[in-house]
Amino acid sequence: MNHLYITLSLMLFGFFIRPADGQHLVLNGEPVAKTILSVSSDLPDFETNYQITWSGSAKANGKWEVLPGINTKEIVLLSGYAGKYVKCEISPLRTIKNGNKLTVTTKTPVLFKGNPNTDWFRNAGVGVMLHFLKAVFVPEGGSKEYNEIVDHFDVEHFAENCREAGANYVMFALGQNDGYYCSPNRAYDSIVGVSPGELCSKRDLPAELFRALDKRGIRMMFYLPGNPPIRNELVDQKFKYTFGKDSPTSQFTQSCWEAVIREWSLRYGKNLSGWWFDGMYRGGIIETRSDMSLKHNISTQTLAAKAGNHSSIVTYNYGVNTIQSNSPYDDFSAGEEGRIVQVPQNRWVVDGVQWFLFTCLGETWGKGGMRFKTADLVEWSHKVFDKDGVICFDIHADKHGSIDPDQLRQVRAVRKALDLSLVRRSGK
Repeated sequence: MNHLYITLSLMLFGFFIRPADGQHLVLNGEPVAKTILSVSSDLPDFETNYQITWSGSAKANGKWEVLPGINTKEIVLLSGYAGKYVKCEISPLRTIKNGNKLTVTTKTPVLFKGNPNTDWFRNAGVGVMLHFLKAVFVPEGGSKEYNEIVDHFDVEHFAENCREAGANYVMFALGQNDGYYCSPNRAYDSIVGVSPGELCSKRDLPAELFRALDKRGIRMMFYLPGNPPIRNELVDQKFKYTFGKDSPTSQFTQSCWEAVIREWSLRYGKNLSGWWFDGMYRGGIIETRSDMSLKHNISTQTLAAKAGNHSSIVTYNYGVNTIQSNSPYDDFSAGEEGRIVQVPQNRWVVDGVQWFLFTCLGETWGKGGMRFKTADLVEWSHKVFDKDGVICFDIHADKHGSIDPDQLRQVRAVRKALDLSLVRRSGK
């Protein structure tokens, strides 16, 4: 009888008294720069009941410095963390019976290996971008006309054109400034207060395009402004954003936009290889987003973009300029440029940021025609590929998915330059 009493007492004691620090926290992932590390716990509702804090230190038993603005269960390990140990600590937000402060630390310092997530991108070398926008295909009209355009776009034909061109990846615009998007999004509909199909298309065009491209071994990334659309008064009113111009986001606006991005990321998961975020200009916008004293910041937006695929890559566009990195959270340079003169010195713009240049083949973005002589494109491309750079060409396609024939031939010529560079690289 006494033995049973002691056994029950020990069981109850074990239930109410938590084991030593660290036994309830587990780090998931490897401590490698430019990848994501996450923490999990068997504590009930630890994400809502506990404050999560991340810190870094040059020594496992050294002085720890809090990494500000990172209070999520996931952390993007920046290149600047290389050589440091990373620690996660959780503290009860309110009085919880026997709730203790718990910590867990990486067993080794963060390693720097370039950026493993961009290896496929470097090897891909050349891709095409399509501005699939209401403003391009059906500037007049509303939901009915836009859905008709989305419904009649032939993904198989477009994907086959991409294969013929030799593109290894496609950057595809979900939408831009008019507030219309070619993919369903419940978060967006809910925030704006519209029904499915009014602003977000009824057809899930990207889902079908992913399948068509995948059959041909072609990856896909998304183009999306880093801020809500600026030319739709209803949307700007609901998102509490500025109509007619890009500007810094409030915390309300930012939280809403992250919810929209996260839903798309989770919808497409491992199929989605990356994001090119537009409009993250200097002079207030990128600086506000990078303010780590704010709850919603560049880290939370990056985690929203990578929610469905931790290996996807992101960049934040700074506008037309010399190739550079706009944020420590960049995986590749935005590279927006109107000319074909810049050439990389090597693969990296800065540590872990892949060199990338993005320009249009037509007279302007989304248009047909040829601004460059094919011979000039090929000569320049050779120089870029030989230094492990990546190129994307904005092309024009009609509403059925047919790429401008002249532009298709130009991309194909550049692909041959890439193939030659890969042969040279393999022979080294």
